Amino acid sequence: MKEPYIIDVRDRWNREAEDEALWWPRVLWIDPGTVSGVACIWFDPNAIFDDKPIGVQILAYQEMFLSGPEIGEAGQVSRFIAEALTLGTETGLAVGCESFVPRQLNMSPEFLSPVRIASAVSYGLSVLGKPVPVYRQSPSDALRTFTNDRLRQVRMYTPGPDHVNDAKRHCLLWLRKLGGAGREQFQEMHGNEKGWWA
Repeated sequence: MKEPYIIDVRDRWNREAEDEALWWPRVLWIDPGTVSGVACIWFDPNAIFDDKPIGVQILAYQEMFLSGPEIGEAGQVSRFIAEALTLGTETGLAVGCESFVPRQLNMSPEFLSPVRIASAVSYGLSVLGKPVPVYRQSPSDALRTFTNDRLRQVRMYTPGPDHVNDAKRHCLLWLRKLGGAGREQFQEMHGNEKGWWA
């Protein structure tokens, strides 16, 4: 992915630190399909548990499209797993994938692409030396909670195909759920770093 877009409104993100993207807690999400959207959001857990507005919680984000073959060395699955491994070299990463519930009888390869990619990502991350859980959320929950207007309000809307916007919606929904889950659940999913709470 590219360098993060820093949208921190309180100057918490240290632009001079080379490892800042591996220090703050972060959530990486994939909206799988023939073209997949991927997004990562870095956030301040103090702002979440102090019930600050979502725009204050977010520090930075990245986004990218994945296309081409689903599997193989340069496939979407391999590229997403490589991104997860890079962003997960230090404590703080949670990984998620949009859930897929068929609502029509359609057996075309394109229609079932999200199912294949999601399964391959979950499997690939589950067989690592230290398995990485893959969390799921429904697309309707993410879209209903974070519309395009809400993405614009937090300066995260990208014109064009919705794949990356959908991945960002899931990351934002994840942040919204964290506050209600409590610190113990947060630490189970993201780990803990004393400095996050300073």
